[in-house]
Amino acid sequence: MKEDKMERLLRAMENPSDFTDEELEQLMDDEELRDCYNLAVKAEQGFKMRKKALPRQEKPLIWKVAAVFIGLIMLSGITIAAIQYVKFLDDKKTTVQTTTVASGTPDAQAPSQQEPADTLRTFENEELEDILAEVADYYHLRTQYRDDQSRHIRLYIKWNKLQSAEVMVDRLNGFEKVNVTLENDLLTAE
Repeated sequence: MKEDKMERLLRAMENPSDFTDEELEQLMDDEELRDCYNLAVKAEQGFKMRKKALPRQEKPLIWKVAAVFIGLIMLSGITIAAIQYVKFLDDKKTTVQTTTVASGTPDAQAPSQQEPADTLRTFENEELEDILAEVADYYHLRTQYRDDQSRHIRLYIKWNKLQSAEVMVDRLNGFEKVNVTLENDLLTAE
């Protein structure tokens, strides 16, 4: 539902004589608008029933103005919430349709659907030593550890084997406690 549809519905509710029967019918054909209209009608009916149930008292003008003001604020809030909800749904649809893998580096390539499944590897709660061993083996590199504690750091990371070793090193260095360098054919972890 777009903002302009909601605005048209609100105008039609306030001044139905400004719209032709055909325009009103088109508005009510939209299921979301019809739901919003039904909600507004029920709220108005409840308000009228409550008004009848209360003992008749003369209300000062300030209370009438306050009631109108609060009603407008509530209606605006409902409208804004409906618009945000629709935007959320539209964004969710767009995200699902255009899902890509991003690694944060310019050389990173998102895997296409035609790539074999064995080009992607997910390390789940695995030690840095095991991760580097597999990466080094794949790229024909050697590994070296300057700090024995760095071997046991556990990580969750996805690795696309079609990317270069430098890209994987950059991704590993994105973790706070990890510092890996690649010089010639040597991976060094500190």
